[in-house]
Amino acid sequence: MQTHAEQKNAHTKQHSISIRLPLLFAASCMIIVLIFIGMLYFRFKSRMIEEYAHIAAGATSLMALELDGDKIDEYLEKNFEMEEYNRILNKFYGIRDSYRDIVYLYVFRLAPDGGTIIFDLNSPDGTEDAGEPGEHYEFSDDFMVYMDDLLQGIEVQDINGETEDGYLLTYCKPIYDSNGVLQCHACVDFSMDELRQKDLNFIISILLVTGISAVLIMFFGIYRIKKEVTEPLNKMSQATEQFAYQTQEDQANNIQLMKKLNIRTDNEIGHVYSVFISVMEQSLSFMKNLSRAQTVIKVRDEQIGQISQEAYRDALTGVGSKAAYTRKMDEMRSTVEHTDMQFAIVMIDMNDLKKINDECGHKAGDLYLKGCCHIACQIFKHSPVFRVGGDEFVAILTGDDYQNRDACIEKLRAAYEEAYAQTDADPWLRYSASIGIAERTDSSDTLDAVLKRADEAMYADKKAFKEKHGSYR
Repeated sequence: MQTHAEQKNAHTKQHSISIRLPLLFAASCMIIVLIFIGMLYFRFKSRMIEEYAHIAAGATSLMALELDGDKIDEYLEKNFEMEEYNRILNKFYGIRDSYRDIVYLYVFRLAPDGGTIIFDLNSPDGTEDAGEPGEHYEFSDDFMVYMDDLLQGIEVQDINGETEDGYLLTYCKPIYDSNGVLQCHACVDFSMDELRQKDLNFIISILLVTGISAVLIMFFGIYRIKKEVTEPLNKMSQATEQFAYQTQEDQANNIQLMKKLNIRTDNEIGHVYSVFISVMEQSLSFMKNLSRAQTVIKVRDEQIGQISQEAYRDALTGVGSKAAYTRKMDEMRSTVEHTDMQFAIVMIDMNDLKKINDECGHKAGDLYLKGCCHIACQIFKHSPVFRVGGDEFVAILTGDDYQNRDACIEKLRAAYEEAYAQTDADPWLRYSASIGIAERTDSSDTLDAVLKRADEAMYADKKAFKEKHGSYR
């Protein structure tokens, strides 16, 4: 027969077990839930970073559409004095305002020790002033890790880390000129603090659910815990295991999988379920908008590339085409009209191309044209050369070539005369051309007047060549 003390000890043990078992079960459930939360957290975080990177790519692509890679040096030199610079700056403000999480938007010319500011917008809340064009900027250590790749023109998609301005995701898109030379990078910094806050809220919500669930286990038993917590979480876990993330259709299927669960619990699990579906639907919307923007950008890039290759480059000789020449003339005409710009026009007409085509064939004629053009390009290394007709070429001399124009013309004539003097060479290798040059004499001299004088000088040279050699050969 048990004594009073033994009965009291036995009762105490039973009471202790009755407390410890629910607590142990609650702790076990909490561990399982926390593991599941960790999986959801890292999937959620990874997906959000990926989508922010896609959005940043869209923003920098829109910036790239506004920039002219051939004018980067001009932006640096004149910046706010240029109407085009201020127009681009306003466009950049519009792009930044369209993406609420952009903290900074800028265009830098990168170097191993930092970057030179070309465009720099101040922060949206006005707490940071923008850097001045031409000012040198030193980047953080997290950014400098990617500098070698950036300087090679590699499009770095997700530079992220903690900075003095918070946790940022930086995206840099390389900008090239018409010759394919890397000129600068268009960059945006996205604030990831909101994402981190969402993660924190997500964890807090789940922790509240697990705490309430543990209390329910102790007071209302295993059935209520299973009904209110375990089953909904298991359903969501099983659904997420079937998720795929490759396409928009995969994302839509993920949402349908979650909605089929039809979780209607009036607690934090139900709230998390609703928020999770809402976030997934927003992500799908972002993906669709980004996809449409990428399609538009791709079509425009292809169109621009096709125009640049086909319209502005002569397929045979590789020099500027008639369309490029017309565009250059239009650009110069306005400049010449309002400035004291110094330049010279050189007209080059290949002698007797028709004769070579007729006697030796068009393939030989093409070789003859390319050879004559090559000589001109070798002499005028610093000036654009355009093919404006079948056998007519124009060079526009500025800068060093203009200052040394007389020496350049002498070298060009000597090169053609030397080639023509090779009487034992094939006809299509005896390069010959008539040359006319005219320079701008004063500020009242128009572009068309200079062109006319150069043309007249070329025809005079052609006439002299005919009188001397008896043909246009």
